[in-house]
Amino acid sequence: MTMQKDLLYTIPSHPLPTPTPLTDLLLRQVERIRLQKRAEKYQFKEDRGGIAYIRKAVQTGNTVFDIGAHKGGYLYFFLQQLQYNGAIYAFEPQSVLYQYLKKMQRLFNWQQVTIEPMAVSDRSGKAMLCVPYNGGRPSSPCATIIESKMAFDYQAREEVDTISLDTYCSTRQVAPDFLKVDVEGNELSVFTGAQKLLHTLKPRILFECEARFVGEEKLWETFRLLQQAQYKGYFIMQNKLLPVSAFSISRHQDPGAAVYCNNFIFE
Repeated sequence: MTMQKDLLYTIPSHPLPTPTPLTDLLLRQVERIRLQKRAEKYQFKEDRGGIAYIRKAVQTGNTVFDIGAHKGGYLYFFLQQLQYNGAIYAFEPQSVLYQYLKKMQRLFNWQQVTIEPMAVSDRSGKAMLCVPYNGGRPSSPCATIIESKMAFDYQAREEVDTISLDTYCSTRQVAPDFLKVDVEGNELSVFTGAQKLLHTLKPRILFECEARFVGEEKLWETFRLLQQAQYKGYFIMQNKLLPVSAFSISRHQDPGAAVYCNNFIFE
């Protein structure tokens, strides 16, 4: 089936305060185009299956946790699905990206979005966030708080706050319906710190997990932890969902292969 580019929509936003500076109006137009292009890249190139799942699974009125929000490429689709009825909690520990998301929230007046400058893990406390070199850019999509198996050249490190999902949900009295998790190898810790949430509320989960970041055993351990909470797992292969029982690291996560599968759905 051919994907049509008219599937993208405008970005939901509440009316801006009056008067609004002309610079903000111009910046809003520029950032609207940038965000739409970013979202288009995910939808039609990098994660067609994941975006298709979001548009099927996330409903108006839902509460969504965007864990590892980066520059808002997935946030775009959550906003589309929720429109003005629902809530999004975006977690982004990289300070430069947190500030960018706060700017976007101000420009588009996203009243239903809460942006948290912290890393989700298995406990509350502090951690060292390592940011790999990214062509001179101040941020990186591969920033991590784990000791990665990848031989990155880290350009920066910053101490960040951490929190577990069980603690966050209990403190904030919030119950997510959907979790998107992109934490560059820290997936097992995220789910370890969410045992009450996973066993009682059972939110749908879309997450990235790669053996080359964490090692083969931790990838399988992540799957087992979710299965113990009575989840059924699938991996995304192009536009298809296949059971994790058919997943093979050597076959489906070979960096030299034509198709590389690193996104998973558990529900």
